[in-house]
Amino acid sequence: MKPQSWMRRKWLWVAGGAFVTIHLTTWILQKAVKSSTRSEMELKYKTLQERTN
Repeated sequence: MKPQSWMRRKWLWVAGGAFVTIHLTTWILQKAVKSSTRSEMELKYKTLQERTN
């Protein structure tokens, strides 16, 4: 009997791990972009307020 490869024995764990990793990375990137955009908008608002005063 030929020994099975690690990936063939654990394919469900590999697929699940890849799925979770991709979604976690996407979520972290979304948070970073949202935070960056929010900070940029706050800076624009502050400079606009300074110009009007």
